[in-house]
Amino acid sequence: MSVPRPEVVLLKLPGREPEQFVMIGRNELFPTLAPGQPASREQWIAHFGQLLQQPPLSEAGVREALLRRGLSSREIDDQLETARRKYGVMTSKPTSWEHTTRIGYRNPDGQEIVRKTDVGGPEGQRIYVLRCTVCGHQYADYGFNADIRRCPVCQDGPRALPIPPEA
Repeated sequence: MSVPRPEVVLLKLPGREPEQFVMIGRNELFPTLAPGQPASREQWIAHFGQLLQQPPLSEAGVREALLRRGLSSREIDDQLETARRKYGVMTSKPTSWEHTTRIGYRNPDGQEIVRKTDVGGPEGQRIYVLRCTVCGHQYADYGFNADIRRCPVCQDGPRALPIPPEA
């Protein structure tokens, strides 16, 4: 009778030479607040950030850990290849490993998140106040636009939403 293999997600960490990885159990990925109640997006991102803080593993360390979990050499090679391929996809375009609706986040066009409001929009989107670091103009928009937003005053960006009052 074979021992059931735990399902793990292997992630290659950015900016590490020699390359390093973290191994996360799939059952650890999606926390819940209470039975049947999923965590919010913000809570999930914070939880995922904590999972990435575990001690990194070298390729040899990954191989040893996966061998102890009962994976074959071929399965381990597949896990490493998948982690490298995913890393390649994630880094092939300009992207950010940080949360784009974090206060202080600044996109490539110089638009900075100033504050989160209590006002929501379509599909559960929250409205954020942004400030253009070029001209200083403050305006509001939905969080999903933060990484691509341009200033409506000095960069011909789309029209802004009204800034909701502070709670």
